[in-house]
Amino acid sequence: MRSIPLPLLCALPLFWLQGPSLRAQDVFSILTYNTENTFDTIPSPAGGDEDFLPDGSHHWTRYRYMRKLRGIAQVMLAADTLHPVDLVLLQEVEGDTVLHQLLHQTPLASIPYEYVVTHSPDPRGINVAIIHSPFTFRLLRTGTIGLPGAATRQVLYACGLLNNGDTLHVYAVHLPSQLGGRKAQLLRSGICDSVAAHILRSTAGSPAPLVLVAGDFNDQPTAACIRSLCRRAGLTNMMQGRGGGSYKWRGHWQWLDQVLLSPAMLPRCGPPAALKPASLLEDDALYGGQKPFRTFLGPAWQGGYSDHLPVTIPLRTGQ
Repeated sequence: MRSIPLPLLCALPLFWLQGPSLRAQDVFSILTYNTENTFDTIPSPAGGDEDFLPDGSHHWTRYRYMRKLRGIAQVMLAADTLHPVDLVLLQEVEGDTVLHQLLHQTPLASIPYEYVVTHSPDPRGINVAIIHSPFTFRLLRTGTIGLPGAATRQVLYACGLLNNGDTLHVYAVHLPSQLGGRKAQLLRSGICDSVAAHILRSTAGSPAPLVLVAGDFNDQPTAACIRSLCRRAGLTNMMQGRGGGSYKWRGHWQWLDQVLLSPAMLPRCGPPAALKPASLLEDDALYGGQKPFRTFLGPAWQGGYSDHLPVTIPLRTGQ
């Protein structure tokens, strides 16, 4: 079984631990990452996690779970080489236990991160989380966006202040997959419409709001529901027309993980990029080239990170 190389973290740089005064102030780093079924090993009272238990079909042991958390931590540490990444949007995390152990029982424990997470009525029991540095993103308010009566994942909303005094509105997205056919398509469209309406309400009266919508959209940038969201909320999809991708399907790279920006964000953000260190990839024996080094293939444990690649977004906050 292939091993995951962990970073050498005998001592974190001093400026990582002392807040913003000793670090560069002109770049606010953002990461979005679908972590592929990051469940803890404790049975959920609500169910839905039966496969991801030590005696479940996926044989999800403490060793495999902690190995996965250390892998996610490594991705976060690699997202910005100058200082800890400021804002992280995670998809497919089970809940509070996962977030607490990720931040306190891995090399991230030395960084004073805080988090918020949804508690969606998703039948699989997976949620969306936002991890942030309180030094560079002072949380003002949070909320969730869903569809009444729909057992699906909610969108997580967070509004916070950057160090330069700007207000940033963040929407962490994990839309329903396409496996549900027409029903799933209607759910994706309904959630996109709800996000657009929320953006218009939350930014009303602001002449140039900073809005970021990012995560796993489970569809192409050309999908009607995503184009409708961009049109209604005045957003630009940064993955529209781009080559490459963060997810590989039958030999073709796709941008399921997307970044939508308001007009005021466009001149401040560099182009989003998929992180592609060797540790996140493996050879694609069937289609050639490489593919994400995933955790599971069906119920078979592969030992990797995720079936998605993480995507980074640099936001300039200086003059």
